[in-house]
Amino acid sequence: MNRALQIYKKLLSDGQINDKVDPEFYTNYKDPDVRVLLTEFEKELGFRIIEAKHTVYLVPNSDNDLLSFRLKDIRESISSSARQVDAFLQCYIIMVILHLFFGGKNYDPKQIEFLQIKDIVQKLDEKFDTASEGKMDELEERYSLNFRHMANQWRAKAAVQDGKRTTKNEIVLKACRLLIRQKLMDFRDNEREIKTTKRLDDLMRYYYLDEKRVAEITAIFQEDEKDAEN
Repeated sequence: MNRALQIYKKLLSDGQINDKVDPEFYTNYKDPDVRVLLTEFEKELGFRIIEAKHTVYLVPNSDNDLLSFRLKDIRESISSSARQVDAFLQCYIIMVILHLFFGGKNYDPKQIEFLQIKDIVQKLDEKFDTASEGKMDELEERYSLNFRHMANQWRAKAAVQDGKRTTKNEIVLKACRLLIRQKLMDFRDNEREIKTTKRLDDLMRYYYLDEKRVAEITAIFQEDEKDAEN
């Protein structure tokens, strides 16, 4: 029990255990008796332990009020005066970023190594500008999101404007910084580009990109792309 608790504490503090950096923790984790206890912790405390090559990760369940992100947390990460629509827009931007990185259809879904911020802004412009009224109604009904309000919020912003912190560029940078604080992305080239971390690569490949999740996320963006072609 003591070893299982130590591993749980380590995962809570660091989010991961690596066989090179934390060899004793990793060896204890591989002990079948310890794994049985950790499996009980997962059920009772609302999280999953994800195994990747050389590393294990702790991922909270979406309904875990203690460990997972809530909409309130995202609003506060934007600003003290951020509204619900701002938080929803941030969530959508993050979805677009993840799709741009991991939207491949090959065995390895990761299709690029880095993204320029200006390219993310351009992609969001395309998605919001080409969404038809009927498409926005459909998205709102299906996902209970005010997509039209988000689109208006995005379109009202300038691309880049000195002295302003509510430009499209800055909104995307805030979404990137949220991912960076979670150790999922890193900046490159003086915040002009972002790249994924090993943590995000592992979590996407070994957990988030199972068949059901891929089908649901890909469907959203494929429909957007079809609308843009028509």
